[in-house]
Amino acid sequence: MNEKLTFASERTTSDPEHLLPWKVLIVDDDEEVHAITTLALRNFRFDGRPLAFLHSYSGVEGEAVMRDNPDTALCLLDVVMETDHAGLDLAETIRTRLDNTFTRIVLRTGQPGQAPEETIIADYDINDYKEKTELTRSKLHTLLYSCLRSYRDILALDRSRQGLERILSASIHLQQKTFLTDFALGILEQISAILSPDEDALYAQCEGIAAHEQAGKLTVVAGTGAYHSKVGVPVTQLLPDSVRTFIDSTELGYHSQYMDNGYLCLYRSNELHLSMLFLKGLTPQSPIERHLLEVFCQNALTAFENLSLRTELEDSQREIVFILGDAVEHRSRETGQHLRRVSHISELIALKAGLGEQQAQLIREAAPLHDLGKIGIPDQVLNKPGPLDAEEWEIMKTHSQIGYDLLHQSEKSILKVGALIALDHHERWDGTGYPHGKQGDSISIEGRITALADVFDALTSARCYKAPWSYEETRALIERERGKQFDPALVDIVLAHFDDIIAIKKTYPD
Repeated sequence: MNEKLTFASERTTSDPEHLLPWKVLIVDDDEEVHAITTLALRNFRFDGRPLAFLHSYSGVEGEAVMRDNPDTALCLLDVVMETDHAGLDLAETIRTRLDNTFTRIVLRTGQPGQAPEETIIADYDINDYKEKTELTRSKLHTLLYSCLRSYRDILALDRSRQGLERILSASIHLQQKTFLTDFALGILEQISAILSPDEDALYAQCEGIAAHEQAGKLTVVAGTGAYHSKVGVPVTQLLPDSVRTFIDSTELGYHSQYMDNGYLCLYRSNELHLSMLFLKGLTPQSPIERHLLEVFCQNALTAFENLSLRTELEDSQREIVFILGDAVEHRSRETGQHLRRVSHISELIALKAGLGEQQAQLIREAAPLHDLGKIGIPDQVLNKPGPLDAEEWEIMKTHSQIGYDLLHQSEKSILKVGALIALDHHERWDGTGYPHGKQGDSISIEGRITALADVFDALTSARCYKAPWSYEETRALIERERGKQFDPALVDIVLAHFDDIIAIKKTYPD
């Protein structure tokens, strides 16, 4: 049976979680032992929590209760019950068959000669051994403090271990997240999983803003729970004024504080950048949990900072790619919208061809470099209004190799893919293209995809040497060149999604 000895007048808080009792199982075949133990501990509290007593009168009953209550903090266990070693058998069962290493087990015996202390301590995984005559009220209280303190700390260590396991198991997925919002959401989910599955958390940042204005400019980048739908909202609309006061008082580095309604961690990397984690409703934990939280949050903010820098660098690379492509297009009197159309059409084809999102995105970002080599073509050839003669055509064909030579030595993935596209986008499936006469699958998939996107847009756009073709004429040519100029499988994809490609064309008009 269960018996919870608490009184309404003793409740000091309305938080029911705070008053969850410590379960204490008494296993003894003497009814008087149960009564005396509960009486001696009737007003006992530890960490503000009362006791809830569970009662069993044999080893068999004790096993059943432990099976149903694996969160029992302490088992006060008699040695001699239905057999001379029933208590020892139960201790072994708890540790092995029930695989419970957390519950503190204290053996109590009235016949110490039948279970010598030295032998029992050496042979069984128990935490204390007491003769029943030893357990006065004061010693029972001392025993309870010692055992419950150990149980609490073991649980904290296990939560820390579980949290670390979650972090490690999630690290692969987090590393695959390339955008700041996705990464931030992944980190917040991990923090919530470690602390509580219902934790409300947010990550906010501001960049390029002077320190004295940052508190008002912090906006939510990612959130969980109540903050999931608050992306883009200033934190001053969500958090109390004490948060602004705290932010304004901080200098460079990490700063953390338990606020009235949660835990706040800030990181100022420089005068113009501030990032923040806020965990709603989180109250001070045990020292080890508090330390784990601080370390994790600081590392998370560092990761956010590094990813922000990486994202900024990648954005700069993309911008430079378009600037280079635009420079070539303007020199050849074409429009930079051609680059954007080719980029997005290439990405569409790549995705429909079954390439992964990351590879398709890389093709989109590198496609503007397909004609970079035209920077080395003389103006009289590049911008000749009529057909090129044989000598001029040989000069024009060198732009593929020039573009490759300019790009291929870089270790940056976007430029390496750009080099492949520049080199291969004028090769033909039947081997009659240039500059190397590659055939079939020997042509890079990046080059084959961009070739189709480039031809579609070039034909349907006005040039200095021609009027734009109609969509019907362009479709017919692509279909005729299936297996000749173009990869037949990619042609089938283009024809199946021709309306989507036209929609991209109309999205970026000249």
